[in-house]
Amino acid sequence: MQAVLRWVLVLVVTGVLAPLTLAQEIGRPADYVTWQARALPPGLAPGGSVQLLLSAEIAGGWKMYAMDSPPPSQGVRIELEEPPAGFRLEGGVTQAEPRDAFDPNFRIDVRYFKDQAWFSATYRVEDDVPSGTYTLAGRARYQICNDDLGVCLPPAWAPFRVSVVVDPACDPVHPTEGTCPVDMVLDAGETGKGLFAAPGSITTPDAGSLVEAEGAGFGADEGLWAFLMLAFGAGLAALLTPCVFPMIPLTISYFTRHAENRGEAVRMAGIYGASIVLTFTGLGLVMALAMGAAGAQSLAANPWVNLFIALVLIAFALSLLGLFELRLPSGLLNYMNRQSQAHGGYVGVLFMGLTLTLVSFSCTAPFVGGLLAAAAAGTWLYPLLGMVAFSTAFSLPFVLLALFPRALEALPRSGGWMQAVKVTLGFVELAAAIKFLSNADLVWGWGLISRPLAIAVMVVIFSLAGMYLLGKLRLKHDPPVEEVGVGRMLAAMACFGLALYMLPGLFGAPLNRLDAYLPPRQGTDVSLVGAFAGSGRTAGLDEDRWFVDDLEGAMARGRETGKPVFIDFTGYTCTNCREMEANVFPHPDVARRLEEHYVLLRLYTDDLTRGEEFLNYQLRLTGTVALPTYAVVDPVTERLLLKRSGIAKRDAFVAFLDQGVARFQEQRLAQASASR
Repeated sequence: MQAVLRWVLVLVVTGVLAPLTLAQEIGRPADYVTWQARALPPGLAPGGSVQLLLSAEIAGGWKMYAMDSPPPSQGVRIELEEPPAGFRLEGGVTQAEPRDAFDPNFRIDVRYFKDQAWFSATYRVEDDVPSGTYTLAGRARYQICNDDLGVCLPPAWAPFRVSVVVDPACDPVHPTEGTCPVDMVLDAGETGKGLFAAPGSITTPDAGSLVEAEGAGFGADEGLWAFLMLAFGAGLAALLTPCVFPMIPLTISYFTRHAENRGEAVRMAGIYGASIVLTFTGLGLVMALAMGAAGAQSLAANPWVNLFIALVLIAFALSLLGLFELRLPSGLLNYMNRQSQAHGGYVGVLFMGLTLTLVSFSCTAPFVGGLLAAAAAGTWLYPLLGMVAFSTAFSLPFVLLALFPRALEALPRSGGWMQAVKVTLGFVELAAAIKFLSNADLVWGWGLISRPLAIAVMVVIFSLAGMYLLGKLRLKHDPPVEEVGVGRMLAAMACFGLALYMLPGLFGAPLNRLDAYLPPRQGTDVSLVGAFAGSGRTAGLDEDRWFVDDLEGAMARGRETGKPVFIDFTGYTCTNCREMEANVFPHPDVARRLEEHYVLLRLYTDDLTRGEEFLNYQLRLTGTVALPTYAVVDPVTERLLLKRSGIAKRDAFVAFLDQGVARFQEQRLAQASASR
């Protein structure tokens, strides 16, 4: 079995080095933007008005510049063809409310859309227009950019055309005999992918709901920067392990002895660091190519993938704790070492860097594995950038100490502190595995890992880590701790502090940001805090008020009570969803509005049974599959009144809920006036 595992590791390393020459190809704008068009209503009587509605679904990481974005950005331009006789354009083309931000590509403040964009134009149909089917056509010119990649694609055109039926039978007040279409999805050129509902299904927003709630959408940049900081920190932490730290002074001494001058030593150190970066980045490239543009989200929601990641993290944690050691085949290590000695100069240094990454595998593998697991929660670009950040931090001391060789004297000596770092990081990886085990448990619906159980396990893990740092707990091969230094004491305080902070969560107390990484609260969980809270934030939102995966029941309740339906599109594996549900929903201002003014519906789009159905519903209703997404829907017409996606601050979410109620009341008044 050990031989099999060793050759599996050989294949992994081979796969890391093989694709270094590959490059990710950037496609055309049509690959990242899906245009769709529609006529509202699709049929009307002479003398009525019809709205031409255009939508653009924008791929993650990309943004489209709005119609009024300043140059040199290329804003959207809608060119409408001459309408049929008897059709008159009223006003111009309007757009949804765009975002405003500084653009790093053009270095100016621009206006842009992310995820989706809406545009509309209204035509008046004259009273004498004969019955028949008419066509409204045009084209949209647009430009998209990607800040993460630092690229902009050239402007492109997207043609569109729609069919409108003019028939007296479509008169809502005095219908005549004839046929009036119920719904009609229109043709938006070759880029259309059926964003809108099928006939008789959900309806799209009316003109009044085109403007999205202010601040909607969670910036992916925030998540990317946090992930890059995590990756960089992991690279620095890997330097402190026993496999790596003793190699630093030995490697720098080799450079200074074999280089003819200081400049050559610096160049050799630079090549050494570059070889480390290329090796780890190759691993990130392999995963990025394997996941594809949208595969990361699919991986993040797959219970088998979550279970596999959890088992890998547990194996790495046990390795760091000293139960066993991960080793590559000795033949491979000897071969790389011989190559570094046989080739002099820069080629030899390159092989030395590759040898270091292999020799340090037993210490770096847990960090790399954890980072690639975290990357599955982001886009396909995360593993590639994560490995760049990790390897940059990992190779940084070799380059800096070659520039400043006297700094070697300031490095601490190797000793027991490195073993302490290694074991402590093993405890951290063991705690991280709980998150992925919980994800798999939630998707399968087993209910084995509850919130209190996860908290209890983490409290024990970090308490044991604190005891280990203070020398009260010794593992096999650990030397006795004669004295506790300042570093050990501060690290132990952090572990005990985290354990004590999580302890009230066993009794129902909220844990703020940590709740995003824990299983969601259940009605059967013990909650002494909630029992003694007569008022205040901990009173929370009654979970029994939610319709869960029951779309029909929620709409029926909304029609009975005359309340709008608040839909929480969520996922079992969605960390941002957990944060909103744990830290924003229970707040008194939010909970009161949800309970008093809405019928509450929660739809899990990654559920194994009906998840795909709810995901398609979310896409048709809101035009996005982002999680979390919150929608306010009229239960009578099932029209979307308002939506927002991503994490929101409490005040912004309260304003969103108030705006949703106001929209619903305005529509009720308009319908009442029209029926008189």
